Amino acid sequence: METILKGEENTICFFDDVLIYSNSDDEHEQHLESSMRKIVEAGHMLNREKCKFKQSEIELLGHVINAEGIRPDKKKVDAILNMSVFINVTELRRSLGIMNFLGRFLPNLSSVLKPVTELLEKDKAWNWGQPQTLAFSKAKELLTAAPTLAYFDLTKPTTVSADASSYGIGGVLLQQHGEKMKPVAFCSRTLTSTEQGYAQIEKECLAAVWACEKFERYLIGLEKFTLETDHKPLIPLINTKDLDETPIRCQRMLMRLMRFSLTASYSPGKTLVVADALSRSPQSPVQEGREETSEDRADVATLLAEDVEAHVDAVQSSWPVSDKRLDEIAALSQQDPVVKAALHYTANGWPRYVTDVEPALKDYYAFRGEFSIHRGLLVRGVRIVIPQVLREEMLNRIHEGHLGITKCRERAKSTVWWPGINENIKQRVLACQHCEEKQPSQRSEPLMTTELPDRPFQMVAADLCDFKGQSYLVLIDYYSRYLEIAHLPRETSEVVIGRMKNIFAHHGIPDVVVTDNGSQFTSTEFQNFAAAWKFTHSTSSPYFPQSNGEAERAVKEAKKILAQEDPFLALLSHRATPTTPTGTSPAELALGRKMRTTLPTLASNLIPKTVRRDAIKARDEQAKLRNKSDHDRRHGTETIPPLIPGDTLLQKLDHEKSWGKPATVLRQCAPRSYEIRSERGQYRRNRRHLRLSSRQSPVPETPSRRDADQPGLSSLEPPPTPGSPRRPPAAPNPGEQPSTPVIKTRSGRTVRPPSRFEE
Repeated sequence: METILKGEENTICFFDDVLIYSNSDDEHEQHLESSMRKIVEAGHMLNREKCKFKQSEIELLGHVINAEGIRPDKKKVDAILNMSVFINVTELRRSLGIMNFLGRFLPNLSSVLKPVTELLEKDKAWNWGQPQTLAFSKAKELLTAAPTLAYFDLTKPTTVSADASSYGIGGVLLQQHGEKMKPVAFCSRTLTSTEQGYAQIEKECLAAVWACEKFERYLIGLEKFTLETDHKPLIPLINTKDLDETPIRCQRMLMRLMRFSLTASYSPGKTLVVADALSRSPQSPVQEGREETSEDRADVATLLAEDVEAHVDAVQSSWPVSDKRLDEIAALSQQDPVVKAALHYTANGWPRYVTDVEPALKDYYAFRGEFSIHRGLLVRGVRIVIPQVLREEMLNRIHEGHLGITKCRERAKSTVWWPGINENIKQRVLACQHCEEKQPSQRSEPLMTTELPDRPFQMVAADLCDFKGQSYLVLIDYYSRYLEIAHLPRETSEVVIGRMKNIFAHHGIPDVVVTDNGSQFTSTEFQNFAAAWKFTHSTSSPYFPQSNGEAERAVKEAKKILAQEDPFLALLSHRATPTTPTGTSPAELALGRKMRTTLPTLASNLIPKTVRRDAIKARDEQAKLRNKSDHDRRHGTETIPPLIPGDTLLQKLDHEKSWGKPATVLRQCAPRSYEIRSERGQYRRNRRHLRLSSRQSPVPETPSRRDADQPGLSSLEPPPTPGSPRRPPAAPNPGEQPSTPVIKTRSGRTVRPPSRFEE
């Protein structure tokens, strides 16, 4: 019959039963005529008494079908209602088979039959008693009130609603009919003893997968349908997360969902009434009739063996530990009260509210949807949750190879986890002595510009240079860039002071003289000279010539001039040439007039003229801002946080390979210059050469000497601004007594620094 009527519209055959259905009388007559003609042409005769035409309701295969939907055949229901008490498992299994046939109509059948289906378990003694009698009677009542199911329509929005309880899972297939969602089919079943040990998210995942597979004949081929669940953590696992980021057992289940085109959505439990009731009233399939065996599970697993095993092997390969080590972690997890409690909640379900869990578990609660149990281990995704006693060891293993904070975190991200692991890794890396010593040099700080003075030779910079075996004093004015070069027969303080006196006699005594920390400038003679001539002597940071940039640039210009055939003529040209920042020559700014050179010029050009200082300052400021912007961009600068007295730090000069020489901050000379104390003594360093350390300071509070490069004088760099952020000073050691540093000269004479430089 199926062969004869193959291709006929609106015609269904089941062996010799033929069902022809239509939406109207006219269509029905056409469908009926076409089908009957094919039957006659095939040489068959129909029994008139067995044919029914134009019926609004029919009975077919144990179902009653009409315009409203499908409901169970009353004859099947009566057969169950007439059943009496059963005397063995065989009779019970046969009767439950009939009930299961009608299970699609009965969302609550399984919960009612739970006492009965328990008798089907393997090795369960037969004991039909009062609970079973009451349960079977209740099931008969449900059959008499079975609902009518809607027809499945491919064009209507489709939803699968699934839920899981502690002992069962259930689902319902719904479709939109007008403004209401009507059921198409129900399903439910009890969980096996193995499945009852799943984490709650795994049970919910199992419910979703099983419901979709139960309604597979409706769902396969749909362009899209919705999967409803009341377990919010399951939504990202189905919709967005990569498979290897999900709990291990869920990975195997979610692979079975890949053939469906679905979108998971969240519905609160109170709106998921039917699926929730089904999960709490599971139906034990008659074909089970006993405890699920390993053979049963093996049969199911075989269907997906290759895909599942390949994926699981890939996941487990990311755990570079032996089975023995995993067993050790599992045993220690049982001894850790917090991890043990998390294992319990994962297996039996977490409380609905975070306030219902112990305070120690609140850090775990936010990730409750990601936990699963694997071989006795608590696992978050593919990361093993480590008990407290092993965390120190794991931190050491994570930091093997002395990787940085980011790489250590990435390494842990695929292996182990516990609350606060990222912060623990950060502290471990910061406290690593080897990592501290091998860190690269600190980046350059943003360029600090010097404000243009108000008048010529108000502030000057001086330095020494060697050229072709001869020594020279180079001095430059900050305001005009007027350059002075003086030959030094000897590099002594006495000779340097004499040359400076000669220059000051021509231009006047400056307010500030900036130098490096050369011995000629840090000697007692030079300090006495500064005091007698009433100028302030300021020094740059030792081993950091960039902090005296004006003098360093002047030395470069001086060497170019000295390399000329006639250095004096070259020096004259330098003084008479306008500079880029101001657009005015050094001679005009320093002397108020242009200088006569070998170039012809009008006499009127040599007449002294007044220079507009405000315009000069504006041009100088703009040029310095451009230079600062270019410098900061070219060097990728960043501001280094300031230090405070008492900070423990490590030192590294630019030519050194590693950070070492632990020291302690004594005072801040300027925003980027600090006086420090180490085992070598007391001296000054630039902030770029100092790095904060997590170690305790090993430097004892003992009298110390100053380096030859540290005079203890005022700094070129400006003091910190009042609004700049500062950390609170370190608490002083109660047993520490202030000591006065002692300086010994090369002749052995003992001197003390001025009191203004003491702490």
